[in-house]
Amino acid sequence: MKDTFNATDADKALFLRVFAAIGACTSLIMAINSYLDGYLLLSLLLASAVLVFALPFVITKHDAFLAVLMLYSLYALMSYLVVSGGSHGTGPLWLFIVSPVTFFIRGLKQGAVDLILLALVVLLLFIFTPNLGLYQYDNYHFPARVMLCFAILCVLAGFYEYYRNKYSRALMQQLQINEQLARTDAMTGLSNRRYALECLTQPGFGAGAVYMLLDADNFKQFNDGYGHQVGDQVLRFIAATLKDHAGPDDIVARWGGEEFLLVVHNTAARSAKRVATQIMQHLQDNALHTDGHSLHMTLSIGAHQRQFGESIDHCLNIADKRLYLAKSSGKNRVVFDDDVAMD
Repeated sequence: MKDTFNATDADKALFLRVFAAIGACTSLIMAINSYLDGYLLLSLLLASAVLVFALPFVITKHDAFLAVLMLYSLYALMSYLVVSGGSHGTGPLWLFIVSPVTFFIRGLKQGAVDLILLALVVLLLFIFTPNLGLYQYDNYHFPARVMLCFAILCVLAGFYEYYRNKYSRALMQQLQINEQLARTDAMTGLSNRRYALECLTQPGFGAGAVYMLLDADNFKQFNDGYGHQVGDQVLRFIAATLKDHAGPDDIVARWGGEEFLLVVHNTAARSAKRVATQIMQHLQDNALHTDGHSLHMTLSIGAHQRQFGESIDHCLNIADKRLYLAKSSGKNRVVFDDDVAMD
């Protein structure tokens, strides 16, 4: 089935089986009625349709193929109902159920193509069926009204599908924006604290990962001496430095105020101390140039390598204590585990 902007795989699988169940039950009832009314060939075709509609309950995979198979089987049945007249000449009325199912299964563009082709086939069948000596409708009024109603329903269903996709797309885009905003610190563009804590539960941040809390030294002096706008630039400068030096699997987040979190994935833990040193060296060697000022900044870092059985809060608490130790020991330094092997 064609993807739509508000239909998950589970939604489409459910719709397919609901459609199949309704189709199977309806075809079975119609097959019995047709047999009792003496329409043997129609009864046989409807019984075959029951088998087709039952396939999704037997085959649990290949839903897209089964959906198209059922749809085209429905088209074939509709064509026969036009040619034969169905039961008491009412067969063409079943055309009206086709358009919404077509758009859901085939999507807007391919569905429109399918329905146009089906309409042409049905029109030709209405025209040539009497000439072939098949079913004879009493007059042209009934086929004409069926075709007109079918065309109107197709157009309305097409407009509905178009606007449904349009607003579903807009809704999904807005949801993605909202989700991004909920995960991101607006000031620095880094992950925020809440999202960082979510990420820490993922594989790779358990035992072996290195948790680092980093704090900008003397940040209050930047705010008081140069203003809060410059202070914001300092935070963004530090954030960019962290992103540039962190690995692709690492977590970098603004933890709060002038404090940041860097968690090195357990596959790269041996390089954690080197990364911390490179970050500190980069900040020392590269000044932030703003409003005619060249501002040099430093970081204090507390780090802990997570051990088996330790919780996230425990690791963060140890890193925070070591950050305090780095601050109280003169700042611009990193305090790691004494017993951790680092490159």
